[in-house]
Amino acid sequence: MLHQKYYQDYGLAYLHLPNQALWMRKCLKREHLLTSNFVQISGLVMHHKVDPLEYNREVDDALPLDGLITPNPELRQLLEAIDTSKVKLWLFTNAHITHGQRVVRLLEIDDLFEGITFCDYRKTPFICKPHREMFEKAEAEAGAMSPQDCYFVGKHR
Repeated sequence: MLHQKYYQDYGLAYLHLPNQALWMRKCLKREHLLTSNFVQISGLVMHHKVDPLEYNREVDDALPLDGLITPNPELRQLLEAIDTSKVKLWLFTNAHITHGQRVVRLLEIDDLFEGITFCDYRKTPFICKPHREMFEKAEAEAGAMSPQDCYFVGKHR
């Protein structure tokens, strides 16, 4: 996966490790750093004191997504079919705001959402999915009156 390559390259450069095998062993010893974006960034910050905004610039925002992520008419049609007089469409991501906005812009669905809740890399400690506080943050930002009013749809690892 392209993201994994940028992540590995960043880790090798930042941690000054001589090769990829050593980087992978170091990562695998440290709380399964390779399983998700949240775990990667939080693990790097927690265990290696990585600057999360630098990570975002060097990894997520550096990914050459133009042409890789393209408009998805079926997804757009699905989202447009939702009755927004009854349901508020809200984005919820573990990515930092710049990466999250970029992805939905490339998909050409950014205009269909009323807002976005993201993992704010400027704040410590990180509050990201799957932590309960992140879901509470999303519910509050979306204006939900209770968790029972929310439906979360997305990919699951």
